Amino acid sequence: MSAIALGSRSASFGSLDKAVVNHYDFIDNAKAIGIVLIVLGHSKGLPEYLSHLVFGFHVPLFFFISGFLIKSNKLETSIVDNAKKVLQYAGVPYVLFFIVAYIYWLGTRSIGAKALMYVGTAWYVPVWGLFTGLVSDLYVDPPLWFFPCFISTVIVYHASRKLLSTTISTWLFVVLAAAISLLWKTTSPQLPFGLSPMLIALAFYSLGQAARTKNYFLSLKSAHLIFGFLIALALLAYAVSKTGLVDLASMNFGLSPKLYLLTAMLGIFATFSISRLLPSSRITRWLSANTLTIFPLHFIFFSLIRGVATSLHLIPHEYHYGLGWSLMSSIFAILLCVPAVYMLRLLRLPKESFGRMRGSTRGGKPQQGGCKYDK
Repeated sequence: MSAIALGSRSASFGSLDKAVVNHYDFIDNAKAIGIVLIVLGHSKGLPEYLSHLVFGFHVPLFFFISGFLIKSNKLETSIVDNAKKVLQYAGVPYVLFFIVAYIYWLGTRSIGAKALMYVGTAWYVPVWGLFTGLVSDLYVDPPLWFFPCFISTVIVYHASRKLLSTTISTWLFVVLAAAISLLWKTTSPQLPFGLSPMLIALAFYSLGQAARTKNYFLSLKSAHLIFGFLIALALLAYAVSKTGLVDLASMNFGLSPKLYLLTAMLGIFATFSISRLLPSSRITRWLSANTLTIFPLHFIFFSLIRGVATSLHLIPHEYHYGLGWSLMSSIFAILLCVPAVYMLRLLRLPKESFGRMRGSTRGGKPQQGGCKYDK
C-alpha cells in the first residue's frame, strides 16, 4: 500500500521479475535516504540552501515510492476494502502519534519559548488538528500532516484506477498538479484532511506507479545510473536556486512554481539512481522498516534534545545553531527512535498497522537482501 508497508512480492511483476534482483535493497536504500532527508530538513541549523534543496523533493519522494510499490492485483480490490486497509495502516499510527505528541505538548507548553508561544492556548485547542489534518493545526507535531494526506491520496488514486488506465490517470494527475501549483496562492484556504496537498501528491504517486509499470530505473545499467545521477543532481541544484523554499504541507511552491514538479522529479530521479548503486546494509534496512515511526517522532525528539541541552547548560539559550548541530541532533533523534520502535512492538498493535516485515525467501530459504513489500 505504501512505501513503508512490508510483506510479500507479487508475481504480477511479469517482465520485471528478471530485472528485480536488487529491487528490495534498492527500495530500502531510497526510503532510508528519504527519511534521513526528512529529519535533516526539520533540524535547526541546516544551511538555508541545503534546507531548500531537501524540501524540494523529500516528501514527493515518499509519495513516488508508495506509488512505485503498488502491485497491480491490489488495484483490483474494492474501493471500500482498500479504504479500510489504508485507514488501518496509516490511521492507527496517525492517532497514536498524535496522542504521544499531544501529551508531550501538554507537559512542555509552559517551559522555555513555548511558554510565550502558547500563552492563553487552552489545553483542548490542539485536538482540533487531529480532525482537520492541516499542518497549521498540527503544531504539536507538524509532520503528522503527511498521514491524512497519504490516506486521501491512496483512496482517490485507487478509485480513479477503477475507471482510468495507468497512463491516463498519470497524465490527468500530473496536469492537475501542474495547474494547481501555478494557480495556487499562499492565501488560498486549504481543504481539511490533506485534500489540498493530495492534489499534488497524486501526481507523484501516479508517476511512481507508471515508473514501475514501464520498468523505468530497474532496466538502467550502472553507467547510465551514474551519469543520470550526476546530471539530475546538477539540474536539481540549479532549479533549487530558482525556486527557493517550497513546502508541500503548506502548499508553498516557491519563487518559480512552474519548476516545482520538475525540481521534485529531479530529486526523485537522483535518489533512485544512487539507491540502485549503493550496497545494502543493516542500517538502511532498519531505517526503511521503521520509516513510519521515525517520520512523526523525530520532531518531538528534536524538541527534547534542545530542551535537555539547554537545561544541562550544554548550549546557551541564545545558541546559534549551525550545520554541526543539525547533523548531531539528527543522529541523536534517529537513535532515540530505536527504543521507541522496541516499545511500539511491545504494544502488539494490529499487524496491518505500521506495515509488516518478515524475511524474504526464495526456494524456502532466507535471502540476504532486504525486505519484501506488500501493498
